[in-house]
Amino acid sequence: MALKHNRIIIGMIIIGNMMSMCSLHACLTTFINDKSARVIIYNKDDQTLILLGRNQKRRFGNQHKHAHFDIYVQQQNRPVLSRLYTCKQIKCGGNGNIQLKLSDIENGTEVTELFTIIKHGPHSPMVHELPIMQSRNI
Repeated sequence: MALKHNRIIIGMIIIGNMMSMCSLHACLTTFINDKSARVIIYNKDDQTLILLGRNQKRRFGNQHKHAHFDIYVQQQNRPVLSRLYTCKQIKCGGNGNIQLKLSDIENGTEVTELFTIIKHGPHSPMVHELPIMQSRNI
């Protein structure tokens, strides 16, 4: 009986050591729209559009590939979207999930040091990014 308990304890110690040696951390980014404007995120990794209203959030990225996305904001009282920022993650956060707010990008807070952020001009329309528009000589 004591031998059986010793085997179980030794097995648990071995499994515990193996788990501590090969811990995988996800490298995710949670983008939060904390502004009143409507925001559209173009996720460059999987080429999807994500619509975010006020105080909505969306998580993307994974342990194999850092987040890379464009942020489009709807202009006030107009149905026009302008590309404001391109963000590319260069480092993972301490806990594996970076909480990035639109106001953090605008104010250049500490969390933005984990990204390469390119600010675009006020009239950088979404149309020029579409693959169908890039294939033609316009």
